[in-house]
Amino acid sequence: MIRIESLTKKFGQQVVFENLDLNISSNKTTILSGQSGSGKTTLLRMIAGLDRDYAGKITGVPDDISFMFQEDRLLPWRSVKGNIEFVLNDILDISEIDPAVTQIIEAVQLSGHENKFPSSLSGGMKRRTALARALCFPYELLILDEPFNGLDAQLKDDMVALFRKLFVETEKTAIIVTHDKDVINKLGCEEIDLAHI
Repeated sequence: MIRIESLTKKFGQQVVFENLDLNISSNKTTILSGQSGSGKTTLLRMIAGLDRDYAGKITGVPDDISFMFQEDRLLPWRSVKGNIEFVLNDILDISEIDPAVTQIIEAVQLSGHENKFPSSLSGGMKRRTALARALCFPYELLILDEPFNGLDAQLKDDMVALFRKLFVETEKTAIIVTHDKDVINKLGCEEIDLAHI
């Protein structure tokens, strides 16, 4: 369990959190929701150790984290396949990488686009490449910041269903930020509304 105790975070004079106490369960998916400016992304960054400028304590965070940012952050000089392979090169044996990458590319419906570079991908294709990269990385904690943004309705439903199959139903630990009520309802996971705590 991740424990957040007496967390206070400020940007200058702006108070984002003040004495926040929160527990995030292990072995399940937790959804962080709330209106824009409620601190969803900021809290993710602090949990992941990317922002340490706060008062209070955050404990129980695993060492191995896979983080999908709001921005796709794809390497422009690598293809779809190359972007996913990049996070596996130092983790899996060479013989294991290709099957793993092929499987996740198929799962996010990018088969046939493996050799395309980010500059030739649509916004939705870039998002699915970033999602595939995050899902493929071995981790103890998966953090996804608005992972289904930019997808049309059918693709969004498909990716939510994929996430449910791979993570919710297998009881892995994940934190998702989303303000999309449709996604929240379809995932059916514990929701913490940061605007009301």
